[in-house]
Amino acid sequence: MEWRRRWHITIRWDRAENLPTGVTLVERVVDSPAELRRLVEAARADPHVVAFPYSRVRQLVGDEPERCRTGHSFVGGSATRPVRDWWPFSRRAPGPSLPHLPGRPAT
Repeated sequence: MEWRRRWHITIRWDRAENLPTGVTLVERVVDSPAELRRLVEAARADPHVVAFPYSRVRQLVGDEPERCRTGHSFVGGSATRPVRDWWPFSRRAPGPSLPHLPGRPAT
C-alpha cells in the first residue's frame, strides 16, 4: 500500500455553446504534473474559460496490509485491531486535507 498523488481540476466556460459537448463545467483527474500543466495551459489559452481551479489530493492505493512493520497481525475485531502506521485522510472544502484523528469527528 502506498500514497499516490493526483490532481483534480474543474474547468468552467462562460456558455455551453462554446463547447462541443454542450456543458459549462468539466471535471478531470490527472496523475502527473505534466498532464495538469497541459490542461491549465489549454484553459488559459481559451478565451471562453472563466475559471480552472485545481487541487492536489493523495490516495492510498494497493492492498491493505495484513501485518505491521514489526510483524503484528492487523486481523481481528475493532477492539483487537492495532493502530496502523498511516492515518486516513478526509477532504474538506475549501482548503487542504487534514488528518482524521480517532475519536474525533471527521472534518
